Amino acid sequence: MQLVVGLGNPGERYAWTRHNLGFRVLDALAARARLRFGPVRDGCATAAGRLGAGEVVLVKPVLYMNRSGEALAARARAEGWPLQAGAPPPESAGDPGAGETAPGPPPSAGPPPSPMFPPPLAVCDDIALPWGSLRLRAGGSDGGHRGLESLGRALGGTRFPRLRLGVDGSETGIPPPEWADYVLAEFDAAERAAAEDLVQDACEVLLTWLEHGLETAAGRHNRRGGRA
Repeated sequence: MQLVVGLGNPGERYAWTRHNLGFRVLDALAARARLRFGPVRDGCATAAGRLGAGEVVLVKPVLYMNRSGEALAARARAEGWPLQAGAPPPESAGDPGAGETAPGPPPSAGPPPSPMFPPPLAVCDDIALPWGSLRLRAGGSDGGHRGLESLGRALGGTRFPRLRLGVDGSETGIPPPEWADYVLAEFDAAERAAAEDLVQDACEVLLTWLEHGLETAAGRHNRRGGRA
C-alpha cells in the first residue's frame, strides 16, 4: 500500500491559496479515480482505492501545515500503518505559515525505508521554485517548508519522496519576509487557470510514479517553469 500525503491548510479560507496546492492535487487525483474522501478522523481526511499498479491511500492532514506530521502519525497509529515516529512538531497550536522564519536543524536522514511498506510521498507547493515547476525527488531537506519539516519529524528522517510545485517567490520581486503572506494569498485571476493546469500535470506525475516508479516519473515530468 502506498500513502500519498497532500499538504495544505483546512477550511475555505485557504482553499485556493498557493500554499494549498497539495490538497488541490489530491482532490484532483481522487476525482480522476472516482475516490471519495471520508470524514476527518485523527486529524486526517483519507480516500483509498486502486491507482496504477496497487492500492493507494490519499491523505490530507487538517491540523494546519505545521502539524501535518502530527496528524499523519495519529492516523497511522489508528490504522496500523507502520510509520517510524520521530519527535512531535515543536509548535503547540496550528500555524498556516510558509516557513517564513529560518528553519531549525533538519531531521537526520534516518534509517532506510522498509520495502514492505514504502514511505509516503508528500505533495506540496515550493516558493523557491519558479512558477509552474514540477520536481519529484526521493528525499531531501524541507527547504523551510513547515509541512515537510513536520512530516520529517513524524517519520524520523528525510527519506521520503516529495513532489513540489513551484509557486514562485523570487521572480515576483516579493522580499523573503513577505513570502508567508504571498503563499497564504489566493491565486490571482491570471494564475487561476494556470494553477488548474499545474494541478492536472501533477496528477500525471503521480500516476506515472505509481505505475513506473520514481526515476521514470522524474525523468519524464520534472521541469523548471517560469513566468512568461
